[in-house]
Parts: sequence; C-alpha cells; structure tokens
Amino acid sequence: MLFIFSLGFFLRAQELVSHNFLFLLDQGRDMMAVKGILYDHHQTLIGPATSLRGVFQGPLWYYLLALSTAIFGGDPWGGIALMFIISISVLLVVYFWMRNLFGEKAALISLFLFAVSPEAIAAATYAWNPHPMWLLIVIYIFTFYSAIYKSNKFNIVLWPTIGLMFHFQTALAVFILLSTIIYIFIFQRKIFLNKNLLIGLGIFSITFLPQVIFDLRHNFLMSKSAMSLFSGSERGLFVGGEKTGYLKIVADHIFAFYNNFKSAFINDGIAKYVPDLLILLILLTTLIVMKKNNFFSDKESRFFSLVIKLLSIIFLLSLAYPFPLRYWFLTGFQSFYLIALGLLLSRFLTDRLGKVILIALFILLTSYSFQRINILYFSPPDDGGAEKIKGKLAAIDHVYKDAKDKNFNLLVFTPAVYTDAYDYLIWWHGGEKYNYIPGKEKTRTFYLLIEKDRSKPWSYNGWLETVIRTGNIVETITLPSGLIVQKRSM
Repeated sequence: MLFIFSLGFFLRAQELVSHNFLFLLDQGRDMMAVKGILYDHHQTLIGPATSLRGVFQGPLWYYLLALSTAIFGGDPWGGIALMFIISISVLLVVYFWMRNLFGEKAALISLFLFAVSPEAIAAATYAWNPHPMWLLIVIYIFTFYSAIYKSNKFNIVLWPTIGLMFHFQTALAVFILLSTIIYIFIFQRKIFLNKNLLIGLGIFSITFLPQVIFDLRHNFLMSKSAMSLFSGSERGLFVGGEKTGYLKIVADHIFAFYNNFKSAFINDGIAKYVPDLLILLILLTTLIVMKKNNFFSDKESRFFSLVIKLLSIIFLLSLAYPFPLRYWFLTGFQSFYLIALGLLLSRFLTDRLGKVILIALFILLTSYSFQRINILYFSPPDDGGAEKIKGKLAAIDHVYKDAKDKNFNLLVFTPAVYTDAYDYLIWWHGGEKYNYIPGKEKTRTFYLLIEKDRSKPWSYNGWLETVIRTGNIVETITLPSGLIVQKRSM
C-alpha cells in the first residue's frame, strides 16, 4: 500500500514542489474572483459560468480557492495545494472504502488504478473548478451503494454530495442526479422511503441556497435560461459551425464517452492497447454477472451491477441531450470505470493466469509511471512556456526590472482577449515584490506584454495596429517563454 500511495504522491507533487503550474484563462478568472472576495470584500452567490448562458455553478469553488489563497498570502500556489489535497484524498477514500467493502486485494488494485491514472493525476496539477468532481463522484458511488445495501443513514451523505456537484460541474451533476432518481424508481423504490432520505434531501436543498438567492435577486435569470431550452433555445450550447443533425450528435456523444474511458488509463506505446482490452473485459464480466455466474460474491455482484447500471443510465441520458458533450462535462467520470475495474481485477487473483495478467499489467503501468516521474523531476523539457506561471512571472519581472522605477504602464494582449491571468499576477506579484501596480494608459513609457496565439501567431499585429497604434518602439524582446515584451515611449 505504501509503495502504491508513494507512486501516486510523486506523480501528483511535481507542480506543488516546483511552484510551476498551469495558469491560464480559467485560473486567472478564478483568482480575480478570489481577489474580489478576499481583498475587495465582494462576496458572491455564484461561481464560474456554465456552458449554458445565464446559468452559473455554485460559489463553493471560489470560497475553497479563497481559503487556500488566503493561507498563502494571495499566492496562486494555494490553489495547487488545494488540488493536491483533494487528489490525495481521492486515493485515501478509494483505498479505505474498498478495503472496508471488499478486502485488501480489491483496495490495493483500485488504489493502483487511481494512483497511475493520467486524468486523476492531472486533477492535482492545476486549479480548475471541475477537478473536485473526482472526490465527489468517488464518495457518491460508495455512499449510494451503502445507502442501498448497508444503512439508509448514508442518504444523509449521498444527497448533499450530489448537491455539492452543482458547485463544480453542473452538467455532470444534472446527469448524476437524474440517473440516481431513475435508478431508485426502477430498482429500489421501497428502500429509500425513510426519514434519512428526507434529511439528506433537506441538506441537498441547502446546497442550492446561494443560487436560489441569486436567482431571486436577478429576476430568475438562471431559471429562465434553463427553461428556455424546452422552447428550442440553444443559449450558447452550440458554438460557431457546430450545429448538426441529431445522429451526428449521438455519434459524438458515444465518442466522448469512449475517449473519457481511454483517458483514465496510460495509453502510450504498448500501453495504448490497455483501455480497449479493459472495455472488452468489462463487457464480458457484465454478461457473466447477468447470467448469475459465481464469478463475484453476492456483495461484489451487487456493487458491480450498481456501477454498471448507473453508467448505462447516464450514457442513455446523454443520448437525449441534443447538444455537444464537452470533454470537461465528464471530468471525474472516470472514477466509475476505475472503481469497477478495481473490483473486477481483484477477482483475477483467484487463479494462476489471472495473477500473471495482473502482474504484467502492474509492471507495464508502473514502468510508464516511473518514466513519467523521471521526466517530471529529473529531465523536464522546459518551464512550460507562457502557459505556466513561471513564464508569466518572468515576463512581469522583466518589465519591472527594465523600467527601474514606478513610472510606467503595462498593457497585455492574449489570444483569448481576456487578461485576467496577467491582471492577477501583476496585482499580486507586482504589488507585493515591487510595491507598484502599473496603469494601462498609453502615456510616458509603456510596455506591451504579448502572448502569441499558437494557431495564428500573427494575430497580435491587429491589436498593435488598432488598439495600440501610438508610441515609438524602443525595444522588442522575445523571452524564453515565447512571450513578447515591447517597450514604447510617447
């Protein structure tokens, strides 16, 4: 257990140790919201916007991020510490709950699958509001099973867990809520008629209180946006050129789930065949369980059946969703596959051939993991360019050091137009280290900080020719990160 946990720890800790992590548009947006909460004293009832225009996630993500940021004095690294803690918590919950339900072997295999899963690892390496779904979905699966087969008291945890999902990834939360209700209606109607269900639903409703208050204050903006879908409105769910026939949408959804499954596993080199083999294995095992074979014990069969039924219901619900299924909608959904496979593969230890297969899989995935650790800690290719925080901070430092005093302005261009990531770093890093926050006027000496669009590297010229236009170019430098700093004077 210690070896596997250590493997998962080091695969997740590089950004935490190096203080160099992705800091893109979403991270900048979130940190500006955190600045508003902590330093401008603007409390919020909503979190990040969803893909459905006019509908927002709950605010819990912003407040969790604000807490971790406050602890580290405004440093965005606090968000990475938060992500790391959540990701490690996933490993602990999976191991101890699986051990409690199915024993040490199932717990160790499940822990290993989560420890080396590329997407589970990614959730620890940059702050993004869908990433806590990994922990919530794991808790959801275990509490749902426990509420049915162990004690109805787990309803007190189950329903609030679903409610909290609406603070991080609303699209997947809707699918999970509906699938839970459908599962209960079809398979477990009598079991859930108890007071603990009512208590759980009561707490569930409280998790929506911030959004309800926001909706009341803003003339039911979110309710109207959601209801408009039934009248044929798209509300931003399609972007340019995406609208197509229903059959194409269905095919895209199937492909989205397939890619989501593959993303749960290392699939480079020889290991690229592993996800497809595991899909085949799940399908074969499902058929065996349906035929009442003694492959699983009764408890294992019930658990595996519950996970497969939930997966099937969610998938079928997605086919009724007539809009593109964005990849981030399924963040953390890989937990269903990993948990089911953890239980399934533990049964392979009962015969010699199964042990050989498991040992081969363990060696293969561990070897790839060690290669990854070697790259992360001993042979990193670079600092990540403009996408990571070191590149952005180096560019900001360059401007301050070149200016030598506090009498300068700084304007920023990004391909996405929004400059929140740079605005926050200039406010926090520039204000703390240099005690000066430059303005955005084109007067005296002013600097241009330019992030190129990789697909259209010339696009910033339009900004220079229309928005900037004025000033004599003193110097233009391209930094190692790829960011361009141009100094101008009036």
